[in-house]
Amino acid sequence: MKRLLVLLFIPIVALFAGCGTTKDLAYLQTMEKQVTLERSRLQDTKIVAKDILTVKVDASNPELVAAFNGIYWNPQQQYTSSSTGVNTYLVDREGRIQLPYLGLVKVGGCTLREAEQVVRDRLEVYLNEKPTVNILIQNFRYSVLGEVQHPGAFIAPNGKVSILEALANAGDMTIYGIRDDVKLFRENTDGSSMIISLNLKDISLLNSPYFYLQQGDVLYVLPNDAKASSSTLSTSASLWLSASSIGIALVNLMFTIFRK
Repeated sequence: MKRLLVLLFIPIVALFAGCGTTKDLAYLQTMEKQVTLERSRLQDTKIVAKDILTVKVDASNPELVAAFNGIYWNPQQQYTSSSTGVNTYLVDREGRIQLPYLGLVKVGGCTLREAEQVVRDRLEVYLNEKPTVNILIQNFRYSVLGEVQHPGAFIAPNGKVSILEALANAGDMTIYGIRDDVKLFRENTDGSSMIISLNLKDISLLNSPYFYLQQGDVLYVLPNDAKASSSTLSTSASLWLSASSIGIALVNLMFTIFRK
């Protein structure tokens, strides 16, 4: 009886036995206790069509730049703020935004700092002084798909997000995600696309030019072999459990009958 029960449970134990190791799951693996990293080669985000920008301008005379900051002149001769307190500008297909007083300004293909300089130079003529200009992308969007806990599209409020932060926002990888071959899909400003393979188990990832995501990037975590067979295993496990339960019930019944 005991031997039969053991034989029945051996396949079940085998099905649920784990074969993964910490080495398969850990990020940024190294044997060194201390690692010196190069200065991060952050690729500045380039402004592209359909980006939504905020432009904040400060000058010695706030009234002259009030329209940039979501402040308008009302009939009672008083300044009033917009509902959000800030204006947003949609980049058109030609990479231009429509700014108060300045009209269409070309910022497409520029980094945020370059765009700030373009607006600053244009405003200097109008204001007779160099204003402070701050531009941000409001819809910096990226997506994380595949073997993560919460796949989907996300927005980085400050326009900067690393691969590790992106995975954290998606709930991290599942145990079925391949850590050493994560695919990064990126569309370049000229309309071309590229696919980069990234090894998240390698500490040198921190020095990669792709460590920080760009606007519109898509991360895809591939499933490992265990995931491919997990559906089959779960089905087999259910069948084994059902068969084992029936087998145990029959053995108990037979044991009870013959014992009498």
